[in-house]
Amino acid sequence: MKKRLTILTIAFISVHSLFAQKSTFNNKTNKHRFGLFAGPTFNSMKPTSSVVENYGVRKSGGNVGFSFGINIDFNLNERYTVFTGVGMDWRGGTIKSNLPLGTAVPSKYLRGADVNYITQYVTIPLGLKMTVASFDQFKIQLLSSFDLGILLAQKGDVTFYKKNAITGNDTTEVFNKITLGGSANVVPLTLGSSLGIGFEYEVNDKNAFSAQLIYRNGFVDITNPKTNDEGKRFSDGNIRSNTFAIRIGYAF
Repeated sequence: MKKRLTILTIAFISVHSLFAQKSTFNNKTNKHRFGLFAGPTFNSMKPTSSVVENYGVRKSGGNVGFSFGINIDFNLNERYTVFTGVGMDWRGGTIKSNLPLGTAVPSKYLRGADVNYITQYVTIPLGLKMTVASFDQFKIQLLSSFDLGILLAQKGDVTFYKKNAITGNDTTEVFNKITLGGSANVVPLTLGSSLGIGFEYEVNDKNAFSAQLIYRNGFVDITNPKTNDEGKRFSDGNIRSNTFAIRIGYAF
């Protein structure tokens, strides 16, 4: 009983302190505000396994993209802020998937493919910012979020390795800057989580400049080459997308 009373007392004091802090905070600061951001992204795609159904799978380089959008901050108190919004992200990377020489090629499949993916998404994040240090008008924040990505466009460069049905020799077909639908399909929805650090300079009670460094890790398979057109199919297993982003923003 004594232990329970102690826990209840601590909980009551904590809740009372939180609401007192929030009340003081709301008297001097907006409970929500909007912000714009933009910046470069450095992207890659990584297989979770190096061998899938006899195909050797590996990443081969990344690409530089861009992101921009609008955020909405909901301030809980002076330390914690929940945020969401909508953005546009350009991602991608290169994946190589090839059967070893001498391995039988399944019907309607390729011996291998090299694909440079360039993808565009509408992204919707949901996350939390925590202020860990504050010096006058300057704040240092930690960020954590989840995001939903909705595919808008997919294009890139493709090299197909085929076995000629008549001669038995390998042939190569190269396509540059093409739409990847049917040739290297990408799934329409993706999910990911992000961690980062942010720096904010408050101009006044409403406006602030910000800079953020963010690492995003996808946790769903984003490619589906087994659904490609017949004769263009291959296996690549589970491919995850990763992004390091630099964002410059302005809140109002």
